[in-house]
Amino acid sequence: MISDSTLDWPRATDFVDPYFFFSSRGLTEVTFVSPSVESVLGYDPKGIPGLSYNQFLCQGDPLNDDVPECQQADLSDGSSIYALRGVLDSVGNRRILSIYTVGVSEYEGGPIVRRHNIAKDVTESVKTHTRLMARLQTLEHAARQMTRQEREVAERILQGKMNRDIAKELRVSDRTVERRRAAIMKHLDAATTPELVSKLVERDMLRTWTDSACDAQWQSARNSHLAISDHAI
Repeated sequence: MISDSTLDWPRATDFVDPYFFFSSRGLTEVTFVSPSVESVLGYDPKGIPGLSYNQFLCQGDPLNDDVPECQQADLSDGSSIYALRGVLDSVGNRRILSIYTVGVSEYEGGPIVRRHNIAKDVTESVKTHTRLMARLQTLEHAARQMTRQEREVAERILQGKMNRDIAKELRVSDRTVERRRAAIMKHLDAATTPELVSKLVERDMLRTWTDSACDAQWQSARNSHLAISDHAI
């Protein structure tokens, strides 16, 4: 056993990478941590109890700005906290954890004597989300430079239609369609028609991915907006 208090025990005992459980008391003292912390962050779980939670935080990280506020929060009414934290692993690399926190009392209605926390390493998910959002913004910016007619031509190119068919639908000349196609390629920095189509498809796929909002649960964290800002990664 790593702790002598049953208050420190997780409700579920089988935490595996990318999850780990830890319990704390007071403002920052860690009293128990599940063995899976070793596979997630590289720390020996036996060496963590008794240390301050703050020792593992990245100093100056915007994801940790609200730590003092959260440490003082009253969880006695069944409230919980879901937040992202920037922490250091055992070799000093920054990792991003999503941490769900609840208060635990010794008896119903009693004072909170422990906090139970379920942490998940979401570093790669945040990085992927940020990269794809940046790519979508680049493509959307290029699309906003198009005229209405250029957007109409682009839509039909994406549908696989030839210049002649597009010209008939829009009631313009083949030459006009060709000029619009050339302008669209310039906006999207595409050297060939296949590259143009690829970028149009990519934009639609990224839009769908963004609208689905199902790629990452961490986005519901109270400070998730800070994770996708330019300075947070």
